[in-house]
Amino acid sequence: MNARATRFPHFDSLRAIAAMSIVVTHMAAYAGMETGGTLVGPYVARLDCGVTIFFLISGFLLYRPFVRARMSGEPQMDTKAYAWRRFLRIAPAYWVALTITVVVLGMGGIFTATGIPRFYGLAQIYDTRTIAGGVSQAWSLAVEVSFYAFLPLWAWLIRRLPSHSKRAVLRTEIAGLALMFAIALVWKLGFMHYGPNGSVRSTSALLILPAQLDLFALGMGLAVLSVWYQDREGLPALLRPLERFPGLGWLLALAAFVVAARGIGFDGVFGESVSKAQYIERWYLYAIVALGLLLPAIFGDQTRGVIRRHVLSNRVLMYLGLISYSVFLWHQTVFIQMYRWGIQQHHIVHQYFPWVFFGVPAAIAIASLSYYLVERPALRLKNRVGRRPQYRDEALAEPAPAEPPAAVV
Repeated sequence: MNARATRFPHFDSLRAIAAMSIVVTHMAAYAGMETGGTLVGPYVARLDCGVTIFFLISGFLLYRPFVRARMSGEPQMDTKAYAWRRFLRIAPAYWVALTITVVVLGMGGIFTATGIPRFYGLAQIYDTRTIAGGVSQAWSLAVEVSFYAFLPLWAWLIRRLPSHSKRAVLRTEIAGLALMFAIALVWKLGFMHYGPNGSVRSTSALLILPAQLDLFALGMGLAVLSVWYQDREGLPALLRPLERFPGLGWLLALAAFVVAARGIGFDGVFGESVSKAQYIERWYLYAIVALGLLLPAIFGDQTRGVIRRHVLSNRVLMYLGLISYSVFLWHQTVFIQMYRWGIQQHHIVHQYFPWVFFGVPAAIAIASLSYYLVERPALRLKNRVGRRPQYRDEALAEPAPAEPPAAVV
């Protein structure tokens, strides 16, 4: 079990899938794919599920060392080291992207007495009027950062509960995460407001951390189960098929994705109205998509199966995962600038062509520069504060490897 419970070598590729999903759904809006009258429209509109995938990844990778320390009885991760690494992972690259984006696109309201602390401090999400300001997709980054701050507090609180045995730890962890999930659901139902057409309005209350905790709780639950089963001979009956057929997880994800795209009444039109039922159905269908994608990368022998050996171990995908944070930060800036240049008016071969063959490669190229010039130099400072993590084999190590381990190729 150790070979599949320590490093988790395929999470770079999962990050790439999440990031490129977000890139494609944003590109589709500019390219005119999300019009409701196209074959691909309903599907590319639902690729915003990449945000959900990111949240489950964070819940799993960041919580696992805390759970592992609790179940083994060892000291928890050093909070100062944890905070410093999270800061280096997020702030430098974001600040550079925000500054250049504001200057290049000529955005107002950022370099002001209120705008600087709000946008550079990732506090724009707490006011509905500023959610999409600056780097518009950074609203989800603001959620991530609030989760980073919340996680050590949660770990400290849950550690205070009875833990006289590993099974007691398991029970308290699962009960706590179930409560977290329920609170998030009740929060969303309580804060849903409706626009003039009766659709749910995307307000600040529906985007901030309390509304997202059910997604993080699912990732954290996977972390708990992976620690619990890492020293045991076999997986539980429900997960045992993943040992031989890891593609089953992805089939589950695909089924949920198709239902979200075609089965709950969406047309695939950008910004279409969403009823209360559709909002909740989409939310948890996206959660199933993310769960299905993550399961083969967490449970089962990571050297077996086409999904693991040939898809998740693909070097291109792993490289995109390595630079995925910068891809996330820069792609909208590229698309907005292309739109301002009037690229959409020049149909070279097809109206999608310039966005697919110029926009996406340009975003990846800029992201590569951002990674090597900003992210990686910043991450070299990660050991300057606090003690090093005691679990060196966890997949949260930054930066992640640029290529798969030899045993997986």
